[in-house]
Amino acid sequence: METVNILDKYQVYIGGGLIGKIKEIIDVSRFSKLVVITDEKLPQNYLNGFEKIIVASGENNKTIEIVQEIWRKMLDLKCDRKTLIINLGGGVIGDMGGFAASCYMRGVKFLQVPTTLLSAVDASVGGKVGINFEGVKNLIGSFNQPIGVIVDVDTFISLPDREFISGFGEIIKHGIIADEAYFEKVISKKPREFSKEELIQIIKRSCEIKAEIISSDEQESGNRKLLNFGHTVGHAIESNSFSSTNPLLHGEAVSIGMIAEAKISLELGLINSEQFQEIKKGLENSGLPTKYKIAESEKITGLISKDKKSEAGTVNWTLIREIGEAVINQKVDMSLVKTALLEISN
Repeated sequence: METVNILDKYQVYIGGGLIGKIKEIIDVSRFSKLVVITDEKLPQNYLNGFEKIIVASGENNKTIEIVQEIWRKMLDLKCDRKTLIINLGGGVIGDMGGFAASCYMRGVKFLQVPTTLLSAVDASVGGKVGINFEGVKNLIGSFNQPIGVIVDVDTFISLPDREFISGFGEIIKHGIIADEAYFEKVISKKPREFSKEELIQIIKRSCEIKAEIISSDEQESGNRKLLNFGHTVGHAIESNSFSSTNPLLHGEAVSIGMIAEAKISLELGLINSEQFQEIKKGLENSGLPTKYKIAESEKITGLISKDKKSEAGTVNWTLIREIGEAVINQKVDMSLVKTALLEISN
């Protein structure tokens, strides 16, 4: 089992067969009740013997209405301030369950147990919790750290290829913004070709990169914004896709967003065309999308303008100076944004 320290506050535990060892890894004796929040897609034999709150799956259900359902069920279960919430599932469960826990009785403790590769390297680590609102992804939320994160890589084996590959959107992003050697490593094979031990090391390095970035900026006033590369355009097209019959997965949206934002970086002279093509080829060879059909560019630019990183009506962009180095708080003219959207349009 590998571990990563986050903010000197908690550990990420990474290995195989860990779900059945939660009570060995985490001291649960200080809690009055253990309640699992999960969705209907997960096998119900996970965490047998725990009280469960089961909610509808999918990004479309990451809403205040579902959070209200969770609060009602927590009340019915007589959850008190010493209850531990265990969020078992993908990023939607981690985000929404963490948000519900952070508000219930002004906050109860929670543990993140991600069952998707994407949530293991992204949503579960770092303490961002929240929900979507009025068609804008993660508009409502807070910073609230879990007591720990338990990543059982055995849960990823049964993931559909599309969901597994989606996790590499965030993994590759970590290399692009902070570690060129890591970028080269994670694009060196198809995602499913990495062994279990290699996958454990990849997850560990992604969590280390995230920990290094947020160690000096827990609440995103400075360097934590580095993690937003690919997300300004990515969140906009992801939100736009919610109304379609086949919405984008988060890692897919980030992949497309990284192409758009790498294109902006290229147009601003921050990177050269060879670096742009290397990023594009790496994402495509990993099976991630780099194109998105945009019917109305004005709708996408409208969503971009609502981005949480906006200040005084101006979007602060995270761009790249080279593979392995990103820069924050970049101002970008809307004409360049439109050029970038043309780059990703089918």
